Amino acid sequence: MFKGIFRLIGLAILAVIIFLALSLWQGGKPFRWFGTQSEKAGEVINKKSGEIAKEADKIKNRTEDIRDTTNKVADGLRKTGDKMKDITGSKKEK
Repeated sequence: MFKGIFRLIGLAILAVIIFLALSLWQGGKPFRWFGTQSEKAGEVINKKSGEIAKEADKIKNRTEDIRDTTNKVADGLRKTGDKMKDITGSKKEK
């Protein structure tokens, strides 16, 4: 446990040193670049999540249609009193 805490503290100190070195060496340029790249990534993620949401809606609509059709067939079978085996045939008859 102490090794983990020591490593986290070491990583934090290393991150601060890297931040200071980049700030002194190149100013804010690397941080602006990181910001623009993360904005681009955010736009791509937003676009792709919209596309995925549309596909999920299509799948949901298809499953609802299939469920409705299945319920209609089942209701029709209940009304006629037939059993599925009578309509499709059993394995023994083949």
